[in-house]
Amino acid sequence: MKAQIDMSLWSIIERLQRRLERQGMSPSAADRAVSMAIRQLAASGSR
Repeated sequence: MKAQIDMSLWSIIERLQRRLERQGMSPSAADRAVSMAIRQLAASGSR
């Protein structure tokens, strides 16, 4: 039986942050980058 993949918003955000950190970004820089991306998506979605 396949393991259930958690696709909640929080799990997606955490995975993205971990991926950025693995690529050499500091944890605080990854947090900032993800929060900026979410804000941009939210702003473009409200138009």
